[in-house]
Parts: sequence; C-alpha cells; structure tokens
Amino acid sequence: MIIAADGEPRVSILKDGNIKTENPAGGVAIALDSIAQATEALYIGRAKNAGEKASLDKNDMMKIKGTNGDYDLKRLFFSDKDVEGYYAGFSNQTLWPLCHIAYEEPKWTDDWFKKYRLVNEKFADAIKKSLRPDEKTFIWIHDYHLALVPHLLGRQKNAVIAMFWHIPWPTWEIFRILPYKNEILKSLLSCDFLAFHRGYQARNFLQTVERELQTRIDAETQSVHFEKHVTYVKNLPLGIDVDIVKSMIKNGEPENGLRRALKETLNVSEHDHPTDWYFEKYKVIFGADRLDYTKGLRHRLRSLDRFFEKNPQYRNKVIYLGIIAPSRESVPSYQKVRMDVEDMAIDINLKYGNKHWKPIHLLYDTFQRAEIINFYNKADACVVTPLDDGMNLVSKEFVVASSQAENPGMLVLSQFTGSAIDLT
Repeated sequence: MIIAADGEPRVSILKDGNIKTENPAGGVAIALDSIAQATEALYIGRAKNAGEKASLDKNDMMKIKGTNGDYDLKRLFFSDKDVEGYYAGFSNQTLWPLCHIAYEEPKWTDDWFKKYRLVNEKFADAIKKSLRPDEKTFIWIHDYHLALVPHLLGRQKNAVIAMFWHIPWPTWEIFRILPYKNEILKSLLSCDFLAFHRGYQARNFLQTVERELQTRIDAETQSVHFEKHVTYVKNLPLGIDVDIVKSMIKNGEPENGLRRALKETLNVSEHDHPTDWYFEKYKVIFGADRLDYTKGLRHRLRSLDRFFEKNPQYRNKVIYLGIIAPSRESVPSYQKVRMDVEDMAIDINLKYGNKHWKPIHLLYDTFQRAEIINFYNKADACVVTPLDDGMNLVSKEFVVASSQAENPGMLVLSQFTGSAIDLT
C-alpha cells in the first residue's frame, strides 16, 4: 500500500532544539493513519515546516509506530513560492471554491497551475521510485491537491491506482468554466478506481465526463470507458474509528492547553475554579471548525444572535464556545472570514453581554484531538453548519463522544454536510 496525500498523519515541530511530533487535530490524515498502520503502508505527504526535516533519515523518511502496526512516512519538501502557487493558489483559490458551489468566486492563473503541476510531478516521482515491480501495489491518492498525479504516474505494471476525492464534485454547469478541466478529468480517468463520499457527488462527476469527453459510461457498473481504459466510480462515505474516539475520553484529566485557553477567554483565575466548571455553570454550545467560508461561521453567529434575541431567558445561562483552527491565512477570502466573524462576535457580545457574562467565546488556535473529543463529551450541543461539505467527521466524532456521557448532548447539523445522509 502506498498512500499519497497533502495532509500528514504526524506533525513535527522543532522547539528549543528538540523535535516534538504529534497527531494533527483533524482532517483526512486522521482516518488514513489507522489504515496506514493496518497495512504497514508507505505514506507520502507534504512537509509543513522546515523543522520537519530534522525528524527524518537520509531518505526523508521516518518510522511511525502505532497501536495497530508500524508504517513509513516520507515527507516531500517544496519552496515557499511553489507552495504559494500550488496550495494557496490553485488548490484553494481555484479548485476549492469551484467545487463548493462557488460561494467565493474561483480565481486562476497559469502560474498557479504550473506550480500545481510541479508539486504533483514530485509526488508522482516519489511514488514511482517507491514501487517494487515484483510486488502488487495499491496506490491510493487523496484529494483535490493531487488531481494530476494519476496521469503523471502512467500505466504501472503490477499496480492498481485509486483516488479518493474528499470534497464535493460540482455539477457540470459549474465545472465547465475551469480552463484546465480536460487535463484534470483525463488524469482522474487514468485511475482504476475513483471514489467520492456521496452518491450525488459521483453522479455529478459522471455527468461531467459525459459532457466534456468522448466516453462510454456503463450505468449498471458505474464505470467510465475512456481511451481503452476503464475507471470504476463509486461513493464510499468515510467513517471514523469509534474505538479510538471512545479511548480518548477521560474523566478528571489534568489541565491542558484548551482548558487554559478557555479560562483565559472567560477571564477567570485557574486557581479560583475547578477544571470544567463552565460546564456546570452554563449550557455550552460547542463548535470546532477550520477557518473557512464554506463552514457557515457567519450564518452560525447570525443564528446565535437570533437565539438570544428570541429567548432572553437563556441570557447569562448559555455560552457558545467556538474553536476555529487557523487555515490558509495568506488567502484574502480567509482573512475576510476571520475579520467578519470577529466583528460579529464583538457586536453580539455588546448587544447581550454584561460585566459577568458574554455569550460568544472564540478561540483561534489548534488543540490536540483528545482535548477536542473530551469537550464533545461534555457539551450540551455541537453546531455543525457548513454551506457545502464532502463529509464532515466532526459531526460523527461528536455523536460517538457525546454518547459516552451520562447526559448526551445534541447535534445541530446542516443538511448540506455529506454526513447528514448518514446521521438522520
């Protein structure tokens, strides 16, 4: 098994001359980590900081030891200029808004696409160098960042090439505006197997290739016949490892980063209040999101404003705690989301708050996954409000974590999440 993805299953930080390696708080890599362990895979990802080099051997590899097995992580390094064009540019200002029903206008430049192709070429080269011709290999490529990798790999002897597209696939009417559409479509049809989370996303893809390319589509087997090659297209909703989520829930655990940050934002002394006192004093509405305009953060704050307006009896008794992980901060549309959300929070707090109580508390930071899971376990409600989403694992993790509580909380879930089809 070779897994290729932009996201890493471990994040390494160089601090005071020492390397600290942690699991990321969320994302696709969390799900892929346990699969990599079970298959003793080679995982190829993009390094996120220069310090990550120090944790690797001479082949840019490190051994990941897990409870279900060990695997190798290979990190690829790129210049800031390449990452700017590939990640902040084409991946997240072109493909991301295009695939999320264009809530933000997609933008593109030839230079962005050039950098995108360059990074995809390096991923493809790393995969090809890792192949062993005498062994059957399953090559599993993940997400929109690496859409050109299947074509760049070419036909490989004794290998199966599969790709999982984790974000929505738009309708043909939207996708057709992309100048580089044929190159991306032909690359995806180089796969033997292509998966999406939901049935409508797979259907949108099949309609797109039918309208754009000279293909034959077998509706019964959901296969596309193109240039003497067959690609099977399926919808496979991603789940979570329930046992891992349950194992993270602890009672009476010591002070940690999230608790300290929350006490600071609530302006209370660490010594004056026991751990988690706010769950006893208030009803806590919880949100955990990456900073993104597709997450419906503005809509969520408007709804909280309306809630306190219509239900004055809940003032001084309810708080909203929103954890917002910084993301793609060099992209102007993400900068605007953060400014809008901060301004709205200030306005709502001025409107309803007083000297002793404010309704909205936002934390812009990343925290360990176990800390977030324990807050799911204690929260009275978790709000998940994306305008469009491929799946959304926060909603599933909350259900599992909350179900372990004596008084389980409520999930408030947007109908536009992929998980809404599972969580009826």
